[in-house]
Amino acid sequence: MKDILTNKNLNALIFSKSFFQWSFHIRVILFTWLAYEITQKDLWVGIVVGVGSCPIFVTTFFGSYISEKYNINKILFISYISTIILLLLFLFVDYNDIYLLMLLSLVFGIAPGIAHTSFSTILVNTNKKEKLSQINSYYYLIIFFGEMINPIIVGYLLSDMSINYVLVYAFVFLVFSVFLVAFHPEDLQEKRKKDLNKYVSYLSIIKNKPVIIWAIIIATVQSIFGSTLFVVLPKYANLLEIGASGFGIMHGITGAGLFFGSLFSIFTGVHKSRFSIWVFSSIGWDTGQVMFAFSENFIFSLFCLFLMGVSAAYWMVSATLIFQEQTEKFDRNKIMGLFALVLSLYFIGWFVGGVISDLTNAKTAIIISAISSYPVFIIAIKRSKQLRNI
Repeated sequence: MKDILTNKNLNALIFSKSFFQWSFHIRVILFTWLAYEITQKDLWVGIVVGVGSCPIFVTTFFGSYISEKYNINKILFISYISTIILLLLFLFVDYNDIYLLMLLSLVFGIAPGIAHTSFSTILVNTNKKEKLSQINSYYYLIIFFGEMINPIIVGYLLSDMSINYVLVYAFVFLVFSVFLVAFHPEDLQEKRKKDLNKYVSYLSIIKNKPVIIWAIIIATVQSIFGSTLFVVLPKYANLLEIGASGFGIMHGITGAGLFFGSLFSIFTGVHKSRFSIWVFSSIGWDTGQVMFAFSENFIFSLFCLFLMGVSAAYWMVSATLIFQEQTEKFDRNKIMGLFALVLSLYFIGWFVGGVISDLTNAKTAIIISAISSYPVFIIAIKRSKQLRNI
């Protein structure tokens, strides 16, 4: 671990992306709260946040393609600068208009797909695979520290100050992201050329990488159907009469679980069956969801969210490692792009969760979310020996 902590270029890469991710998370919290405050409907929360995922279907593939052709550090720099410009534009619009908020969510959804694909590729390119388990845990530890602290700060800013302070708060992190790009490790990957293309096609990945295909299917189902809880959090905050600050605390406790889960994973590692850890962490997440759905006590609800956070940290580390270890030199950009895509689909899950909650109720939506992935797990375990053995 010492060599990771003392690697200046690696730390610049990780902290630069982490600050970008923190600003993204702040924006999602803000849009979630605004959408519910404007409409008082879970469905609109799902629509506003879900719309932000739509560009992912294009930008992750675009990110894979341009990262095969151009310097990844330049791609990251442009992605971060573009987000800063969009954030500044937010200061001059009427964010109390739900349709304008939906449009802003769509526009803000463009850069993350490109940035995450590019970052994931250069991270694997510049580090040995046997070090990736600890590097992943370290990266998520930093990411989730922000997800623990930032919601509480955003909740305070929303309740006691103004939205402009939230925007400035996110802006500061983006400035640090841009600055740190100068210290990234060099992108030494051989690039695609017109007359010589060594990079494999998506069809080749489908034919030759069955583990990746099953991992994509499982992660897609979990992303779409497993994130309903976050859609109904504003409603639970109102039911528990805890307001914007309490809403921030609930997000913050989930982030605390993610942070400590990542910290534990540094020491426990993910050295045995990556897929078993994926399954068990999913069970922990879904158990927490069901307990939260029936909770009428604020403290117990926070405990459920903390349990979910710890489980999600192990899910992230194990799932990331599965995708990373399946990559090779000339399919890495595409595989990590696919991983970025399925991770980002959970915002579409917010829309799906909002629809289910609107048609039924919040408790039913959470229960459906909790049981949704297990039929796919059973089929995958039965059909794929390679998946069982990783």
